[in-house]
Amino acid sequence: MEHKTKTSALNISASSFPVLPDYTLALTGTSCCMSIFGAIFIAVTYCLLPEIRNFPRKLLLYLTFADILTAFGNLMGTIRYVLLRDGEKIANNSGTIYYYASKNEVCVIQSFITTFSSMASFFWTVVIAVYMFTAVVHPSQVFSGIKAKCVYHLLSWGIPGAITIIAVALDVLGEDYSIGTGSWCWIRSDLEPPVMMSIWMILAGKGWEILCYLTTMSLYCLLKLILWRRRTTYFSSLNTELREEDNNFMWVWFVLYLLRIWGTVRFFLSFSAISTNSENIGQAQFVLLNMQGVGDSGQAFWNFVIFCLFDKSVRNGITGRCKSRSETMPLISPVGNTYSENVVIF
Repeated sequence: MEHKTKTSALNISASSFPVLPDYTLALTGTSCCMSIFGAIFIAVTYCLLPEIRNFPRKLLLYLTFADILTAFGNLMGTIRYVLLRDGEKIANNSGTIYYYASKNEVCVIQSFITTFSSMASFFWTVVIAVYMFTAVVHPSQVFSGIKAKCVYHLLSWGIPGAITIIAVALDVLGEDYSIGTGSWCWIRSDLEPPVMMSIWMILAGKGWEILCYLTTMSLYCLLKLILWRRRTTYFSSLNTELREEDNNFMWVWFVLYLLRIWGTVRFFLSFSAISTNSENIGQAQFVLLNMQGVGDSGQAFWNFVIFCLFDKSVRNGITGRCKSRSETMPLISPVGNTYSENVVIF
């Protein structure tokens, strides 16, 4: 009787999800850890290499801060899921195992972090695209001045912060049983009426995400057209404040698409009635869930690949400093039972 009550309360077909396998959790956790590493490396190179510190790189640093929060939040949610998965479970008539999760503060806190950071990431991605476009089309200090910076911060942190705080106040953040996410929490799946979950998913993430897709793709395509019409390859030839390697920003929107499109497809599939009745759609949803677990957590890592590994100035700066460091290390050579040291003071 107790299990029947819980099954009814959870409404398994709509508000719960089968226990995720170990490889799904491992993929998500690995992606989170790689992103945290990538974000730290981006920040360290910005501090160590003054030759790369221009305004677009500073904007990238703000984007990286949002992305590391997302990776940390998703990792926090995955760890919570692992602990929860080892707890109480229930089964439906077909024998499929579902986990039972009551509301808890960890889920809400994690949802607050990732909801805020994901929206902030979309906003900073758009800010970077807008700045790169204006810097090429109409070079001016206006777009990198104090007033512009205040506007960027107000929009990119303020709007996500306000939406997330309202969501907390209205008690809409919490367990979603992987309906719109992977192994982490987002918008509660038991909101009444049920359409409120979809509305809040749009307001607290998906709407801004799709707007980010359209805006960044349009601006970077226009930039590519401008470069072609002016018979040049690099932004630096049109604005001396930009570096040749700043052309790597052209790839930001494409990487964002590749990483985030899986969750967006799942979001649209969830509106289809066939998504809950078709076995093929259900299998596709599960594949997309795995891709979303990797993609939503991996943006900071792939930004590290683009802006560190593919940036010649960063590569040369790091290798040069490592070489200089190795040349100034103390040399210790054994002589009999003693050691003689050649210490270099620097």
